[in-house]
Parts: sequence; C-alpha cells; structure tokens
Amino acid sequence: MNIWQIEMERSPYSNTLLFNRNTKLSLSIGLLLLFPALVQGADSLYDQQILQARQGQYAPFLSYLQQYQLRHALTPSQVADWLQVALWAGQDDEVVKVWRRYQVYMPLPARGTAAAAQALRNQKQWQTSLTLWQQALSQAPGSDDYRIGYIKTLADARKDGEALSEARRLVAEQASVAHLQTLSYVYLRLGKSWDQLLVDTQILDRDPQNKTALASLMATLTRNRIDSPALGLANSVELTPAEKRNLQLNAAAELVRLADTPSREEKARYALARTALTQYDAMIAAWHPDPQAAPDIIRARIDRLGALYASAEYAQVIREYQSLIAQQRAVPDWAIGWVISSFIALKQIEPALTLIHQHPSWLTSQQNEEHELFYALLDTGQYPAAQRYVARLTRNAPYIRRLYGSPTSQPNDDWLTAQSLNVHYLAATNDLPQAEARMQRLAATAPGNQGLQIDYAALLQERGLPRAAERQLKAAESLEPASLQLERQQAWVALDLQEWRQMDLLTDDVVARSPRDLNTQRLARAREIHHLSELRLSVGKGLHSDNPVSGTHDLSFETAIYSPPLADSWRLFGGHRFAEGNFEEGKGSRRQLFAGIEWRPRDYWGELELSSVNFHGENKPGVRLSAAHDVSDRWQLGGELERISQQTPLRALRNGVSANRGEGWLRWSPNERREYRFSAAASRFTDRNRRQEYTLSGKERLWQTPWLTLDLQPGLSASANSRTDTAYYSPARDLAATAALAVDHTLYQRYDTVWSQQLLAGGGSYWQKNHAAGAITVLGYGQRLRWNNVVDTGLMLNWDKRPYDGKRENNLAITLDANIRF
Repeated sequence: MNIWQIEMERSPYSNTLLFNRNTKLSLSIGLLLLFPALVQGADSLYDQQILQARQGQYAPFLSYLQQYQLRHALTPSQVADWLQVALWAGQDDEVVKVWRRYQVYMPLPARGTAAAAQALRNQKQWQTSLTLWQQALSQAPGSDDYRIGYIKTLADARKDGEALSEARRLVAEQASVAHLQTLSYVYLRLGKSWDQLLVDTQILDRDPQNKTALASLMATLTRNRIDSPALGLANSVELTPAEKRNLQLNAAAELVRLADTPSREEKARYALARTALTQYDAMIAAWHPDPQAAPDIIRARIDRLGALYASAEYAQVIREYQSLIAQQRAVPDWAIGWVISSFIALKQIEPALTLIHQHPSWLTSQQNEEHELFYALLDTGQYPAAQRYVARLTRNAPYIRRLYGSPTSQPNDDWLTAQSLNVHYLAATNDLPQAEARMQRLAATAPGNQGLQIDYAALLQERGLPRAAERQLKAAESLEPASLQLERQQAWVALDLQEWRQMDLLTDDVVARSPRDLNTQRLARAREIHHLSELRLSVGKGLHSDNPVSGTHDLSFETAIYSPPLADSWRLFGGHRFAEGNFEEGKGSRRQLFAGIEWRPRDYWGELELSSVNFHGENKPGVRLSAAHDVSDRWQLGGELERISQQTPLRALRNGVSANRGEGWLRWSPNERREYRFSAAASRFTDRNRRQEYTLSGKERLWQTPWLTLDLQPGLSASANSRTDTAYYSPARDLAATAALAVDHTLYQRYDTVWSQQLLAGGGSYWQKNHAAGAITVLGYGQRLRWNNVVDTGLMLNWDKRPYDGKRENNLAITLDANIRF
C-alpha cells in the first residue's frame, strides 16, 4: 500500500488527534501536565516509562502497567494513560478490552474515552465509536480534536449527509488546516475525488510545507489520474523506493493514455508515445539491478505495450507480448487490447481471434470502440462472424436510452454505431441497394453528423456514382472542412474522377497529418499504385476449332506497357500484338508493333496509337484514335477510328485484305447492378466490302450472397456486308440474340487477396440470310486472382457452338489476361 493511499484506521492523515498513536507530542504534553514530577525532572520508574513511550518505546510502559495493576488500584488518569499508549502501539483490541473493564468502575477522562472511540473506529465498530465520541465531546465540549474524530467516524460509517454537513460547518467556523483536512477526508470517503483535490489545494495554499497535506494532495492527484503533478510532489514527501517507482509508472502511464486518445492530432500522440517509451526504457534500465523492483519492471513492460501501440510499432508490441508470455507473465485485460489491435493492424486476424476468445471482455471495452475486428472480419471474408458481431451490438443497443435522474430519454450512440456497421456489412456482402437505402435514411435524419454524410458518399462511390459522392462530400465539408475522414474520402473520389492534382493535394495533407493511420496508409498505397507502371497482357489459344473466323489451332496475344503518369494526365505506352491461325488456304498471321500516348483528364479519356502492322508478307502503318467522355455518372459515350483495324478478320489479312474501321458507342449504367451498351461500327475493306455492325449488350444482377453473384447477360447483335464473295466469313445479313448466366464465386478472400471462380452458361439463336436459323450454345469456366492491388489475372476456358453459313461449328479456346503494376 502506498503512503498516499489512505487507510482510515492506520493513516496519520486520518488521525491527527490528541489520542492518535502517531501524534506523540500532544499526548506527551498532556502527560506532563498530569504528572508534575516529570516537569520537575523526577526520575521515578513510572515517569521514565512515560518518557520512553513518548519516544516510541511503548512496550516498557505497557509491561510495567500490566504488572503494576496487579498490585495497585489504578487511577482514572493511569487508565487513560494505558489506553492512549496502547492506542499508540496499535493494540486496538487491548484498548477496547481495558476500556470495557474499567469504564464500569470509574469515570474515565475524556482523553481515555476518545482513545477507546478511536480504537473502536479502527475496528470498524462505527456505532459504538460514535457513541463514545459523543461522550468525549460531552466531557470536553470545546475539544476540536474530538469533534474532528467524530466527523471522520461519521464518514467512515457512511453517514454521508451528516458527515458532510458537520465538516462544512467546521470549515465555516474556521478554515484552519485541520478543519480543511477533515473536509478532505469526508470527500475521500464519499468518493468525491475532485472536491477533495480542491480542498487539498486550499490546504497547501495555507501551509505549503505541510507534509501530511502534501501526501494527501499527491494521493488525490493519483486517484484523479493526474499523475505528472503527483510525481512532481514526490521530492517533497518521504517515500519508499517502491512508492517512488509507483509514481514514476503512473506518470508514464498518463502519457500512454494521452497518446491513445483519438481526439489528439497524430503528431502530438506520437510525440507523447515516444516520450513515454524513453521514460520506460530509462526506468527499466535503472531498476533492473534491484530484485525488489521486479514486479514494477513487469508492470512497466506491460504499460509499455500501450506506448508501442500508439507509436504504430505493432510488430514490437507482439514481440514484447510474446516475451512476457514466454516468461509466464499474465497480461491483464486492460492491456490485451493493444496486442489484439496490433495483430489486426498487421493483418494477422487468427491470433487476434484466439486472444479475443481468451479475453471476451475486450469486445465490449473502450479499446474496441473503433471496431477494427469487425472490419477485419469483412476483409477476410468471415461474413457470418461479422453478422454475429453486428447482431450483438444491435441487440444490446436500443434506439433510445434513459439516463438516471433525467426525465427525458436520450439518443443512443451505440445504436447509431450498430446501424452504421450493419450498412458496411450489407455493402461488403453485395447488398448495395439495401445498404444505400439505410445509409441514405441515416444521413437524412442526421444532417449535422458529418461521419454519416461521409459514409453515404463512400457508398455512392462504391455503387459507381463518384459525382454524386463528390456533391455529398462538398455538402458535408461545411460541417468540418479540415476533417481527416472527409479529406481521405475526397481523395478516393478524386482518384475515381481522374482529378489527379486534387487527389495528390488531399493525400499529401492527410499523410502529413496522420502518417501512421492505417486508413491513411491505404490511401497512400492507392496513390503509389496509381504512379506505377502498368503491364497489360492477354493471350488466347484455340484448342479445338473448325470455324471459318479464327481457323484451327489459333493463337493470339497482346502485351502493352504503360509508363507512370506524366504531368498528371498523360501516359506513354507501347507494345506488341500477334495473331495466327490455320485455314484451308494456309496459315495466316499478323504482327503489330505499336506505341502511343494516353490522355486521362476529368471526364475524358483518349489514346493515340501509331503502329507498324505486318501481314501477308508486308508492313503497313497503322493508326488508332480512341476517345470517351463521361457525360454523368450514368451515361458515357465514346468512339474509335482505326486504320488497319484490329477487328479485321485474320483470314482477310491472310489473303492480303485489310480494313479501316470506325465505331461509336453509348453506355448507360445507373449502378453496379445494371449496365447496357450500344455500339455501331462501320468497316471499309480493301476489297471494297462494306460492313456495318450493331451490338446491344447488357448486365442485370439477379441474385447475390456474400460470396456469390448471379448476373444475366443479354446480347443482341446484327451485321451487314456489301459483298459475300470474299475469302473471309462475310454474311450478307445476320442477327444473333443470346442470353447467358454469369456466376462469380469467391473462393478465398484475405484483405487485398481475392481468389474467385467464374461460370458462364448461355444460349440463343443465330439467323443468317439465305440460311436457316440455328442455336447458339456458350459455356465457360475460369478462375481469377487479385493480389495486393497490383496483380489482377484470370484464366478462362470457353466453348461455344454456333452456325456459320448454315453449319454449326465448335470452338474450344483458353484465354489468359493479366494486369500488373510495377
């Protein structure tokens, strides 16, 4: 127990009375007045024992009196002496025993009655003690000490109102140090630590050198967790080494608490954490040679976990925790949250879940107020666990709550948190319409809640509506323009809108203000990826084919490398295309080297490409100009002009025929669940064939689960050719109508790594002029891997059967595509 942790029956602060065993001077004066022989320097044995008791040697006097009372009758004054010295010696049982024996035979002096009252108080016999205090006060009505003892015992007996009333009356009569100390003690027993702190400060204003007051103030500061000022008083109070170490640990722990406060700026939190780490390292090094300091070193190591966590040194938190466990040192619940959060921050959710199972109270503690476990469960595809997490919060969080003493109900912040987390769960499990509906309602009913407005904007962006998200964020900006959460989301939206300069400025500011925040690091990583080079690769190989378009054993591939952005909106690119296939008249091939420039400002995209195309034994220059414009979130239009088009059939190139092509298209996509695209193209072949093509394709989301989506993909296409007597497939008129079901199933998800499989099954009908209509059958199966936001690659096996010139032909092919950032 520390010196400032007051124990009512033993503390010198609580017993500053004449009868107190620790206040020897007052009693000695009383004894000297009772025994004139002492004043005259008499050296009788009794007087010598009294003098020794005054010096703290109680045993000789008590032994002497034990023997003396066997041969002589004691006077009331001698009994009072016995009671007081026994009280000094801490023999409360002896005091009560002697008092009960002699109070029957003789009236004892007030000081003897008070000694008995104090001993009974020490034994927590409150009512009997109060009765004796009242008796002592009746014997000595003017005794300030007895009045103080009575008030303190009232406080011990939990007679709070009476104790506080009497203490305040005492201070009102005279605001002396002793009276203020009495009021401070009453506040202590009432648990009103802040009121006690005020009174202790007033005591020191009157008597700055009062050691008891200094000890009390230090204790009060510690109870109120004002630990640095408490440590500052350490040199003014006599402390044991253990007590001094405890104060140092408390002061360092105060820095950890401040560093772990989200309301502070990250730089300030980091500086506090580094200061705490410096102090812990110094303390551990200084205490290590002292065996008695071993428990304090363990406490310092446990508290140090919080400083490491606030410094974002998550790996070091885990290593220190594992070191403590290896030494069989238990980490308490209040510290385990730093370890759990460190595991989650390092994306090691399995050990985090193990610790949570061992320490379930963490789920409902303040350390989990950021709900990082919930988001980790979503990021790792553990949707049932995330759903249970939200259900638990919802179950324990009613819409309103009633506060004790308040006549009106209050909104429940926990309910709002549960609703927000439920929206995030719905969005992560592909139920974006329901998520948007709920978040829109929350944001509309709380227009002053900037967090909800930002979450709503993020949901709009996730649904493919970045401009709507931008408008929502602009409205939320009026609430708190410099909000970190707001700027982060604005940067994400700017990235989608190709507002490169704005994205850089926002990200720079966010990184400068919160470089160690995980959300900031995720944004900075996205910008870093944006500034990387890009490799695009696609390969197709015909395994079995007898159709006249691609030939047999066909092979095609394309590689393109894009440079990092130049002047924000520009990228250079270059690459190679190759295709070959076997036809009845022989093998046909095409080789193409190309280079160009890409332009990507807001709302626009364009590419200009120059190439050299080799086919039919000769090289020819090629040019491609592609452009697109985002009219709004829902509408996009674009077009392309190309000399020696990539869409020229390989068989035509085999026979020395090329084509120039122009295309225009319009796309409508109200959200991520629906999309339609219409295109019209015209091709002019060098053999004077003219081809027109019209295509309508779409996507409709039919069903979804957390791991699976089912889409309907309708398609309608038609074409016309001016010539049919060509070496390549060129029907005069044709029309195809198809519908396919596309399944995307997530097999594995862990943060930025997603492994999925795709299944495609569909059919339709194909009509060609001068031929009967025939069926179209399409099947496909593939898998795709996305890793760390820098690799996106997929492999697909496709089979289709459809008519060509009235004869159904098969085509079995495998395709590989990849997009790699480096």
